[in-house]
Amino acid sequence: MLLLATITILFIACSTPKQATAPTVMRVPAKFDFSPPSRVKSGSTNITIAIVKPTYVGQNPEYFVPPFNEMASSMGNDFEELLTAKGFTVRGPFGSRDEMVYNDKINSNFVLEISIQLNPQYNRKFTTSQKVKLGSIINPYSNLQFNTTHKMHGEITLSGYLVVNAKSSQFGELIWKKNIALDPASFNYDGSIIWKEDVPTMADELKLDNLVYNTLSSELQKFYMKSLNLAWQQIDPEEMKSVSEQAKKADKKGA
Repeated sequence: MLLLATITILFIACSTPKQATAPTVMRVPAKFDFSPPSRVKSGSTNITIAIVKPTYVGQNPEYFVPPFNEMASSMGNDFEELLTAKGFTVRGPFGSRDEMVYNDKINSNFVLEISIQLNPQYNRKFTTSQKVKLGSIINPYSNLQFNTTHKMHGEITLSGYLVVNAKSSQFGELIWKKNIALDPASFNYDGSIIWKEDVPTMADELKLDNLVYNTLSSELQKFYMKSLNLAWQQIDPEEMKSVSEQAKKADKKGA
């Protein structure tokens, strides 16, 4: 009788843990969209530039999920719009210079390759909770077992720069390089999901936790706009004429 009472008390105190869920948080789609502050006639520079799609430096798993991959994709389109507004004719964007066919190479004055060196720093923390599994309580031959859950929070710092390389279109000789440095930005974040058993990766948080996605994408959009505005200032049509001449000489030399 005493044993039955003890089991009943434990049953009430340690109910089966609920499935790990998140409060309803709507995902706000990131908007990476740069509009050139001015425009000249398309093609007025008589320079054709082939663009290679912007890529991240490094293989961080989170670079392959939103909002990071969305930013890289948008940057390729916005660089095309930026160059067109400056008076250049644009080919691409291409996956790499090697993907350009012969016709693209001979009809482009040079190639622009954009690398994103973002260097995100994560100070990720979590609060852990444990609850006794019901099955291990009522089984007298089993040791107590626990359900473990985690709540994520922490601080993220975004820093780094864009690297814009101009290369000769046929032989890929580096002609011009511009590092566009960006001021670091730090911000706190709190997750909304209660994670079961294992601590998630940052990529997991971004894929599944809308609150984390919303927080990071909001800051990443600021970072994006700063970088494109600086790129607008750095790419000068007169300087690009000199780059075009050097690229032509490099391809003749390499032929």
